[in-house]
Amino acid sequence: MRYVRVRAAAGSALPMVLSLMLLSAAGASRASAAPALHCDASPLRATVLGTQAVEPVTQGRGADCATGAATPSLSTPLLHASALTARTTYDASGPAGAATGGVASLQILPTPEILAAGRQQVVDLINALPLRPITLSNPVSGLPLPIPIPQITGVTLDLHAALLSLIPPPATALLSADVLDAQANVTCQSGAPALSGSSTVAGLKVLGLDVGLDGALNQALPLINSRSVSLSQLLQTGLVKVYAGTITDPTGLTPILGGVLTNVLAQLPLDQIPAIEIPPALADVQLRPSEQIVAGTSLTQRALHATIALAGQPILDAVLGEAHVSADAGACPTAPVTGRSVTAKPPAAAVAGQSVADQLLACSDRKLVLVDVLKQGGRVKLLGAANRDYVGKRVAIRLRRGNAIVAHATVEKDGSFETTAPLPSRAVMASHTQSNTLRYRAEIGKELSLPLKLQRRLIVNALTSKDGKVTISGRVVRPLTTPLSDIRLVRRVSCHKVVLVKRFKPNADGTFKVTVPAPKGQAAAVYRMATDVREQASNPRKYPTFTLPRGVALDAR
Repeated sequence: MRYVRVRAAAGSALPMVLSLMLLSAAGASRASAAPALHCDASPLRATVLGTQAVEPVTQGRGADCATGAATPSLSTPLLHASALTARTTYDASGPAGAATGGVASLQILPTPEILAAGRQQVVDLINALPLRPITLSNPVSGLPLPIPIPQITGVTLDLHAALLSLIPPPATALLSADVLDAQANVTCQSGAPALSGSSTVAGLKVLGLDVGLDGALNQALPLINSRSVSLSQLLQTGLVKVYAGTITDPTGLTPILGGVLTNVLAQLPLDQIPAIEIPPALADVQLRPSEQIVAGTSLTQRALHATIALAGQPILDAVLGEAHVSADAGACPTAPVTGRSVTAKPPAAAVAGQSVADQLLACSDRKLVLVDVLKQGGRVKLLGAANRDYVGKRVAIRLRRGNAIVAHATVEKDGSFETTAPLPSRAVMASHTQSNTLRYRAEIGKELSLPLKLQRRLIVNALTSKDGKVTISGRVVRPLTTPLSDIRLVRRVSCHKVVLVKRFKPNADGTFKVTVPAPKGQAAAVYRMATDVREQASNPRKYPTFTLPRGVALDAR
């Protein structure tokens, strides 16, 4: 290795140049490693049959927050979407960053392997059906026969081939949705990262069924639905095989064949024989909407996390609409202070003085929220909150079914609004499919709230505060679990944290009334409840149900 010696003459600028180069390099190194905010968006990430991983596009993966977007469409044999959205933004003046991951008009289609597995499940169930012989008391009475009247003790019908031919078609999509959108935000407040997230889920269907999500869902849904078929429908297929149990003449020597057997079949009392049920191919479905994961100074917001399994085997694990933000340690430096050191702290009155509307809006990126929708006194009662900029403004309430405005309200000085609307018809309320379209939305100009479903299984009828206590009454809609499941009452202390206030059981008819101490030093509090219910009285399987967040103004005691 050769060494080159450099000698600088007296007064030369070389030492200064070298020093500046070294300082510049050191500064560049420090700049590249400077603490930063990070933003990452992914519209869709799915694993099919446990092996086929799909993630069409991402934005900002493993990078600092920057402004950029990718919005492609998607069309494959497995996935269709009119638009995927992966967007990140950065505002250096904050600093502040945001990530949005979303998908519009989504369809996740079953693969041939999934369809074959579903059909095989039905075939196995049909093969296991106890199809007993049909016994006839005197099937050939009155028939003109060329031989002495026989004695027929039984006729066996082999229905398997006919049943297999009548298996219903499978669901056209494993999962579909109009909109699935997640947004996460990170900014700096008082020298510390502040994280928030929100989700939108609209028009969700799983295995062809409308799913109205007020919370997590865990239940069995049919990939291939059941079907009831009559014996006449089975005979029309031409695939039913007929066997005679005992067909002989009185001497026991001459069997009855051919046309006689056809005449016997024609005499079967088809209308008196019960229909046969083709069993469904059930898939275990788990849906977790608005899933939020907070770990230290990072937040991941997901619009929907869906898993579907068939006969214990995973067929779909999908995260739909995901946004992630985080902050490095030191990414939010405290502003320099001249003179003596002062620790900045928000005045207690700013926190204690927050109204119900302030608290409900604080955890949403919207300026208008519909808080609750419930049946009351033969009408629909609607409660909401709006940004103080809208005080005195008129709110329109729109019903998704028919897309008509059904009520109006005025925003009060505290930001709240309340009104009632006519109750939909009993026929619509009684239909599960039609009742899913009963969703209400608040509107002020172009500002829209998320739509809320009218019918849910855990209802708050009244929420009041008096003498330093909060009282909540309501009911759990039957069928209830056996034994009765606890109701868990939680209070929100921040957008990312709740505390358990109390566990209690409802009355036998599902009604409840509970009183708890009000939090001290606050002007308002936001509560939410959760419990478990049965989907149907005949099915012991239970699944979770939730109330929406409800706020109450606290008295001054």
